[in-house]
Order: sequence, then structure tokens, then C-alpha cells
Amino acid sequence: MDTNQLFEIIFLIIAIILVLGFPIFIISYVLYHIIQYQYWHNFRPIDPEIRSILQQRSIYYQNLNQKLKSRFERRVVLFIRSKNYLGKDGLKITREMKVLIASTAVQITFGFKFFQLPRFTKIYIYPEEYYSPVTQRRHKGEVFPMGKSISLSWNNFLKGLDNPSDGINLGIHEMTHAMSLENKYLRNGVSGFIRPQSYRKWIGLAQKEIDRIRQNTPSIFRDYAATNIEEFMSVSLEVFFEQSEKFYQYNPELYRATVQLLNQNPLGHSNKK
Repeated sequence: MDTNQLFEIIFLIIAIILVLGFPIFIISYVLYHIIQYQYWHNFRPIDPEIRSILQQRSIYYQNLNQKLKSRFERRVVLFIRSKNYLGKDGLKITREMKVLIASTAVQITFGFKFFQLPRFTKIYIYPEEYYSPVTQRRHKGEVFPMGKSISLSWNNFLKGLDNPSDGINLGIHEMTHAMSLENKYLRNGVSGFIRPQSYRKWIGLAQKEIDRIRQNTPSIFRDYAATNIEEFMSVSLEVFFEQSEKFYQYNPELYRATVQLLNQNPLGHSNKK
């Protein structure tokens, strides 16, 4: 047997392995993840401590029916499992921190099938406002897509929870930034989960409101919302969830566009379907 014949036989064996083995590998891989997802999403018992934290601290969760509470709980668990929570400046991470941060992300994405924000794998939690070497200024929170991270100051995060009707919520604000970036990031496998037609309609109405703020016309949204369209989205979602009735009375058209954008309605409790 010469060298060429040997190489031909080796090549043939490799080709057979690839033809027969690769589909089996793919099928096994897919089945494994389906079974794992079903286990965590439908069958694994929810830790009573997680349910207790949500019941005590999440008004959004409290307003869901029992079926949707169960869905919400499992999304929180899956979100927690998909992130690496890192305490900064000596802050010790607790179960409550993980649950409350995850619940904020799940809240704003609850109208979508997609909800885990896969681009962002790390969540940094600071005790209070912190200095960012990237922007060279102090922050209450920020989203850093290149670093695949979300940063939050815990004292300000808690302020947002402790006053659920003032339209200011750091968790909602930063998670909205993460959601918006995730929707646009083409290589995350989940971009475009916000319907384009809903987004275009919302953008048009949002820009009108930004112009009103810049002209010093009284608005339900604080001045910071007029910084750019991304900041407007984050600020408007704070108001959307915390001052729903006030938002609707102020601008019904923009409110309805936001309902379509997120596929949920805090006023109508469409999540209770």
C-alpha cells in the first residue's frame, strides 16, 4: 500500500466519522439542552426563599396571577444561573441581591420569550456610587457591552425599590439599556426580539417627547430623558412601570406604543392572560 492509498483510506474513515458522528453529536447536544431547560423551567422546585423575597419586595410579581408567578419565578432562577454576580469594594453578594436584580431584568422582558440577556454575563455590584476608569467619572450604574457587564450601586438600586411610585428606578434603568443593546447586537443569537414595526412607532413618538423636553415644555419625564433616545427609553420605562396611570393620562399614544414595544401592560395587567 503506497502513501497515497493510505491517505485515501484515512480520509475516507474521517469522512465516514464526520457524516455519521456529527449529526448524532448535534442531536445529542440539542436534546441535552432541551431536557436541561425543561428541568429548570418547568420541573425543578423553586427555592421557597426566592419566592419569599419576590413576594415581599416585587410589586410587579405580587400583581401576577399564580400561573404567571410561577413563570416569573423560573425566569428569575434561570437569569441568576446565567450570570456571575461580583461584589466590589468589599461588598458581599447575598441571595437577596441576586433575586432582586434578576427580578428587575425579568420584569422588563416578561413580555418576550427571550429574557436572559445572554450578551451580559457579569453583574458588578458596588456598595454606592463608584468611579469608572472607562468614563473617568462617578456612576450609579452603567452597562458596558464590550466588557459584557452591568454595574449597579446597591444603595441606589434599593432606593428604586423602596419608593416604587416615584418613577425613578436604577435597576429598571440599567436593565433597559442592556435589553436595548441586546436587541441590536447581531451576534447574540437573539437580536430583533422587539418587533421592528413597534420599535419604529415608539421611536417616532419618543423623539417628539424628547423635543418637548429640550424646549423646556413640562413633561412627566425628567430632563435626563432628553439626552438621547437610549436614555429616553430607560427613563420612560421607569415611569411606565412605576407611574403607569400617570403616564397613560399624560400621553396615551406613547403609553400604548410602549405597551406594544414590551408586549405587556401594567395598567391592563395583560400579563394575567
